[in-house]
Amino acid sequence: MFTNRQLAVIMFTDIVGYTSLMGEDEQKAFDTILENRRLQQPLIEKFNGKWIKELGDGVLASFQTVTDAVLCAIAIQKKVKEENDFQLRIGIHLGEVVFENNDVFGDGVNIASRIQTIAPPGEIYLTEAVYDNVFNKKDIHARFITEASLKNVKGPVKIYQVNIDDGSVEYSIPMLKRESANGQKSIAVLPFVNLSNDKEQDYFCEGVAEEILNSLSHLKNLRVISRTSAFALKDKNLGASEIGRLLNVESLLEGSVRKAGNRLRITTKLISVSDGSQLWSERYDHELEDIFSIQENIAENVATALRGVLTSKEKDAMRRPETNIETYEYFLKGKQYYHRLSFNESKKYFERAIELDPEYALAYAGLADVYSWLYAWEGGNPADLEAAENNSRKALSLAPDLSQSHTAIGSVLALSKKYQAAEKEFKKAIRLNPNSYGAYYSYGRTCFAQGETKKAAELFLKASQVRREDYQSMLLLAQCLRILGKKEAIETSKEGMKRARKQLELDPSDRRVLSLGASELLHSGEREEALAWITKALELYPDDAGVLINGTCIYAIDNQIEKALDLLEIAVGKGYGKRDWIEHDPDYDSLREEPRFKALMKKLP
Repeated sequence: MFTNRQLAVIMFTDIVGYTSLMGEDEQKAFDTILENRRLQQPLIEKFNGKWIKELGDGVLASFQTVTDAVLCAIAIQKKVKEENDFQLRIGIHLGEVVFENNDVFGDGVNIASRIQTIAPPGEIYLTEAVYDNVFNKKDIHARFITEASLKNVKGPVKIYQVNIDDGSVEYSIPMLKRESANGQKSIAVLPFVNLSNDKEQDYFCEGVAEEILNSLSHLKNLRVISRTSAFALKDKNLGASEIGRLLNVESLLEGSVRKAGNRLRITTKLISVSDGSQLWSERYDHELEDIFSIQENIAENVATALRGVLTSKEKDAMRRPETNIETYEYFLKGKQYYHRLSFNESKKYFERAIELDPEYALAYAGLADVYSWLYAWEGGNPADLEAAENNSRKALSLAPDLSQSHTAIGSVLALSKKYQAAEKEFKKAIRLNPNSYGAYYSYGRTCFAQGETKKAAELFLKASQVRREDYQSMLLLAQCLRILGKKEAIETSKEGMKRARKQLELDPSDRRVLSLGASELLHSGEREEALAWITKALELYPDDAGVLINGTCIYAIDNQIEKALDLLEIAVGKGYGKRDWIEHDPDYDSLREEPRFKALMKKLP
């Protein structure tokens, strides 16, 4: 007897309705089995698989690579649809199994079998372990379906469905809404109220809330509203039900901070939006140096109240790097100025944090993001790009398991047009935190800048799923779908604009909403409103490169050529440095033969 335990890809296939067929026409059922065998065996061999056995009308096979297994499954389903009058369900899982003689056993087999049984007729279901290995393969496209509890399997299993017919992702908004209904909890962490005598302590109160928000965002099945949306409600004096409506969440985390000398009092409460009841509350009276354990305790208690018991792996994922309190305060000030787009001030505070603690990875990642922004939007200075890379690499060396470190270096490499290396880092960031909006969004922009529009669409779709209130990823997805000629572009644009209008309701002067939303309005035929939005954005932020660039697009689409070129010239003069994006954005098409446009393009790096 030969026994071998190893990691393997297991594929289960099953004929839909076979039991009924056997009862109705035994000969036809037997012929179907033979035809199924004739069809599958050569394809399994072609894709380097091993035919293990038949179990009634089912087939069990194993593969050494995930890609081979999924491509084989796609080929099988296509062949069945072309040549036969029966349908198959297919389930694929990557896990540890035991090979004994010519058979295979273990949880890996059980899970593949279980997900196959719940797959729709003619479809392929994958577990998350499989999806993580193929989600960016050129010829494989899949989307999240649900998280299910399977018989005799410990813990819920995330399930993904492969798109078989044309290799394209389903982008429809109903699909997004179906996913949102899969039992996912939702929470908004509101900015903590400053009860200290010093008004300047606002940065600390906001920073504490943001760090708790960042910890919670690592958890699966918990939708955490972005800082941008949640913090826009500061000082609005709204009730829980109104905030819940605006942010579309089930629960709110509120808090207050009183900081006096080296003493700290933090009071928190988790509120149910539906009836205003308190799900959990706590008061912490501690030394200031205990802030990290307080934040960790709050995040864990909130997560437990919403999701139940946390695993040790989940607790580890939620932990944030620690430092001394003085360094932390400078870091939080740097974050506050970064969110205000005051990058010179932000840089000063991050640099001070690094001086005090040269081992604090988050400060290096923050500083790298500042330099990346300065290079891309405010100057195009190669020294800024070099500083961004140096700081991001330092963050990576200090905290290789921190998702932000990989996102930071990925963004820098993308700006340096080192696209393959950037892609590698974004994938690592996503593996470390599958809910990392920043990684999906930045990766999507990087793909668009290379002209990989289809891949960019998939990543913007994922970003919009991770952050369901976000309008940017949805509007950029709509743009990609227009370029690809997809009918879903119209529906996606409407959803994106719905999100944009909600954000504008929270912050009527949001420059990004006004400028990006104006472009989408124009594409949708809402010319007057589009021009009103971009006019307001340009009046409020005449020196903002992002507003200037979006203004260029809008006037180019509207065939106001000279006005578009005037704005582009100002943006280039301020150091806008994204030539690759302009090269692949059709919004600029009306300008491409203009001598001024060609001259300006030569100035871009």
